[in-house]
Amino acid sequence: MSDLDHTAIAETPLHYYHGKRVGAPNAKVMISELALKKHLIIRGSADDTLFISGIKTALGVNLPLTPCTCNSDHNTALFWLGPTEWLAVISDTADNMLENTLRKTLGGHSAVVDVSGGQTLINLSGADVGTVLRKSSGFDFQSPTFKHGHCAQTTFAKASALVSKRLDGSFDLIIRRSFTDYLASWLLDASAEFGCQIK
Repeated sequence: MSDLDHTAIAETPLHYYHGKRVGAPNAKVMISELALKKHLIIRGSADDTLFISGIKTALGVNLPLTPCTCNSDHNTALFWLGPTEWLAVISDTADNMLENTLRKTLGGHSAVVDVSGGQTLINLSGADVGTVLRKSSGFDFQSPTFKHGHCAQTTFAKASALVSKRLDGSFDLIIRRSFTDYLASWLLDASAEFGCQIK
């Protein structure tokens, strides 16, 4: 009798949608899941220079201090959520000690909470993504003032989302995991006239 394999298999919120295509054969809207990243809510004072420098030391990215802005490098993105609250999204999930390292580095009146299990990130791209965004929200994502380095917390297809724009013109949506199925179905329906694929 062989030993049972107890290896855990991580399934992304949209795993059962991967490869799904609707509408025209040449998809003009692409929905890409960028899941299984580390999501950390960070609280502290923007007036505390030790807090600000501690973020830079631990994460390698400057803390965004202007409302509705974000800073990022190849591995980490930091989003301004409020005067004392930020979200860090980190691609390298292998460092399980990062949360503790961050806490020790910041010290003082600060807090770090791992919300990775409750959120996910999807990217919207393609020639007709602008039209789909206009269907999705009252916020003007196509405004010249909403560019790379900016983010907005808004209602997106009746769900809450944190939206930011990438240098390549695509859009990242950070949403609650519990909204993922609803938003995927909604986006597929809203994009069907252009052709849409989830990958």
